[in-house]
Amino acid sequence: MSSIERTAYPQLLEPITAAELNRDFTPTDQEKLFAVNSARSASHRLGILVLLKVFLKLRRFPQADEIPASVVNFIRIHLGFSERIPTPYWERKIWFRHCQAIRRYLDVKSYYGKEARHTAIRLAGEAALAMSQQSDIINSVMDGLICARFELPAFSGLDRTVERVQAVVHRRLFRGVFERLSVQHKEALDQLLVIGFDQRRTPLQAIKRRPRRASRRNLDESVEHLEWLESLITVEGALDGIVPVLIRDFGRQARALDAAEIKDLSPEKRYTFLLCLIHSMQVRARDTVAGMYVKRMAAVHKRAKDDLVERQLHQQERVEKLLTKFEEVLDVLAHETADTQTGRQVRALFTSHKEIESTHSECISVKGRTGTNYLPLLWDHHKSHRSVLFDALAVLKLESATEDRALLDVLTFVREHQHSRSDWLSRDQLHLPFASRRWLTLIQHPNDATQWNRRQLEICVLSHVADQLENGNLCVIGSDSFADQRRQLLSWNECEPRLPEYCQRIGIPATADEFVKELQRQLKDKAEKVDSGFPANSDLTFSPGGEPVLRKTAAQQISEAALRLEVEFTTRMPRRTLLDILVNIQHLTNFTKHFGPGSGADPKLQAATERYLLTIFAMGSNLGPVQAARHLEGIVTAHMLSFTNQRHVTVEKLDAARAELVELYLTLELPKLWGDGKTVAADGTQYDFYDNNLIAGYHFRYRKMGAVAYRHVADNYIAVFCHFIPPGVWEAVYVIEGLLKQRFSVQADTVCSDTQGQSATVFAFSHLLGIHLLPRIRNWKDLKFYRPDGKHRYQHIDRLFSETVNWDLIRKHWKDLMQVALSIQAGKISSAALLRKLGHENRQNSLYLAAHELGCVVRTLFLLDWISNGAMRQGVTATTNKVECYHGLTKWLSFGGDVVAENDPDEQQKHVRYNDLLASAVILQNAIDMTRIIEDLKREGWKFSDEDLAFFSPYLTPGIKRFGEYRLDLHRPVETCIQEAIARWRGQRPIPTVWKVAKEA
Repeated sequence: MSSIERTAYPQLLEPITAAELNRDFTPTDQEKLFAVNSARSASHRLGILVLLKVFLKLRRFPQADEIPASVVNFIRIHLGFSERIPTPYWERKIWFRHCQAIRRYLDVKSYYGKEARHTAIRLAGEAALAMSQQSDIINSVMDGLICARFELPAFSGLDRTVERVQAVVHRRLFRGVFERLSVQHKEALDQLLVIGFDQRRTPLQAIKRRPRRASRRNLDESVEHLEWLESLITVEGALDGIVPVLIRDFGRQARALDAAEIKDLSPEKRYTFLLCLIHSMQVRARDTVAGMYVKRMAAVHKRAKDDLVERQLHQQERVEKLLTKFEEVLDVLAHETADTQTGRQVRALFTSHKEIESTHSECISVKGRTGTNYLPLLWDHHKSHRSVLFDALAVLKLESATEDRALLDVLTFVREHQHSRSDWLSRDQLHLPFASRRWLTLIQHPNDATQWNRRQLEICVLSHVADQLENGNLCVIGSDSFADQRRQLLSWNECEPRLPEYCQRIGIPATADEFVKELQRQLKDKAEKVDSGFPANSDLTFSPGGEPVLRKTAAQQISEAALRLEVEFTTRMPRRTLLDILVNIQHLTNFTKHFGPGSGADPKLQAATERYLLTIFAMGSNLGPVQAARHLEGIVTAHMLSFTNQRHVTVEKLDAARAELVELYLTLELPKLWGDGKTVAADGTQYDFYDNNLIAGYHFRYRKMGAVAYRHVADNYIAVFCHFIPPGVWEAVYVIEGLLKQRFSVQADTVCSDTQGQSATVFAFSHLLGIHLLPRIRNWKDLKFYRPDGKHRYQHIDRLFSETVNWDLIRKHWKDLMQVALSIQAGKISSAALLRKLGHENRQNSLYLAAHELGCVVRTLFLLDWISNGAMRQGVTATTNKVECYHGLTKWLSFGGDVVAENDPDEQQKHVRYNDLLASAVILQNAIDMTRIIEDLKREGWKFSDEDLAFFSPYLTPGIKRFGEYRLDLHRPVETCIQEAIARWRGQRPIPTVWKVAKEA
């Protein structure tokens, strides 16, 4: 059975605040007229109007004893009736008659009939085929019933219907899989749950193997693991009819079970779960092999570059020797005028022909090791990896995402000669459009166009395969991270109907010509405005060399009143432990309702809420299950905490729980003084990791191993997005993804970032998606400014512009750009995946070229604003400083250790979300306490302004006790500040969209 709190089923929660009464139960003149026309006596008019308003709130008819007295009294006052007039619902027939009248008035059909029940069963069946959580299916059925103009049934009846339909649908799916399996297949699956004589664990545990760091040995083991997974069982179409969402969910549930628990399942469910698990692990294994291959090739190139630098440092003596010999030759040329005698003296400088060849070889060697050409050194570092790299390519099924198959054709040729020992390969025509001139010089024989250097050709092809996998021109069949993202795009026929409304909402023209004309106008107007305002712009000057110089932004001065307030906040903040804060926020939001078993049913844990709060504390503080259990006075064991984390908590559930806290925070008045929530700051911070996993790597800025927690923090100090990313990934690709994944009542449309949070392609798609990107770029003066056309010249700032916009390129590929933008907005493709691929410069990719050109235009507009608008620079700096402070708070809360002791990718993502959930609870509690302190100070006669309060943040920690013996008491009396916050929030909580639509209909 599903919990009613985990669904959107409407309820009347007491006590009902005055704000709720005014918002939801104030009768309109039309509704009063309906009551007058439907009932004669005052008692009946009161009763039918109360029933109408409650129905509009709940979309169902409650029993008379369910209607709060406060609602009846509120409507009685609006009608001007005395308290002696009661509702008439002690008579059942009157209640039925009024329900019928309201149904006719609202054109709503009763649920208690064949049509409604059949509709509910049909809706539940359709939802069960696409959703795994029972609460989601219930919500979908409710939406469908409302759209079909049916009233909602009692929750227990709806829950039973959904539970039965879901069970029937799943049994049919399981039976279909079972019937497609032969006896041999079933025996093979059963053997996965049995420990062999020479084994220490079941093959099931080997299937769940985690990705490790991208070493040569681990890549070899990952290739073998993928081959083993693909050899386990092959049943064509075994999972047909099961959507990918259910396959992933069944696979996730199977991952959380051990062999004994899977054996206890029915045969149909057991085999389906095992097949879904194998399928999910095969997809992850392909991602792992492809990712390791890319990283190993990058490591080979890095070692060659380091080798080049090292050799250049050690060859100084050889260079001096060659310069000495060259100086002797110059002396001969300077003192001898006769050519014959000059030749003899030059010849005399070399004692033998062998010395001439040796000097010539030295010149070639020195020449090859100067500059940046490290390609000749790749083979020494590649040869020890070549066998495992070829094995990885053999197990991966590559296909081209474009019409160009030249790289795959040459790869086939190279693999055919993988075991050849010849230095040169013969081929009349070998098409290498992807190879640069440096590569061709190494690959092709200088005197014979049909001869190709086998070693250099191999390195060239394998290097370009890695590069094309990263930029998306090559994809892996059956993969996720390396899948062909372009096939997921909406077709242009699907885009055309959406285009007008989308462009109107974003504020951009809906045709290519108008789009280009508008950009041209904006660029011309902005450049002319900045040029005319240059004499008055004291912040911008030019150095004698013509380089622009921008004066640093001055910091805001803190008032005396703000400094006194800081002391009061520090001394008056209540002293609490982190567990006390979690209990308060649980009373306030009931955010743990989002946690539960994978089946979606109610948790069967004893004291489930307490267990969830303890797990959040243990994981969010990075104590871990073992250390937390030692300090919890025997309340819970390490196994219980670990079990709860693995079986009842997922990344999605943590995001949903944190969203509850964010929504409440957005309704508070104090955070609105800090910001409106429509601007976020994006930045990452480094976390130390164990190095035996795929996400960890060496960070060039922090100069240590780890990963980056990338977050979006709103200007009102609350975090709205978080994700772990590997070091080396350009952080800008997650700028757009973070905004698109936000589903809050206040939607951000502006993002501030640092240098890592911008690129030309990110500027392009942020413009197309209606996002204002405001980065604080470190060396902005090194970026190119684009002028509208070659004719425009400016009196003061002309020296800034170095390029001219190619408007024809933008106009030509406008349709492709809009197709991508609409697909991202529709959720068909991840913006992070697409931008990661477009982030690699690929001059053969027309989409990249067009996006880069458009991004340069948008970035020029931003840079012109940046150099002319001091207030904007100050605002961006202040907003980006907030995310730095937030990182400091999360590190302070992670007092259990500095290292993320997880190698499982899912657990790593859960770690940062646990930490953010704990931080959000602290921020929310602090904001509530600060609000109460401000009210107390005002009653005491303190004078301060909103500008004084704007200097503060909810990141206060003096009142928080992190250490000591931890106690959790969920049944202690609710604090007064929490009671007040509950009443305030319930009065401001927005009505769900579906109920608004139904009411308007």
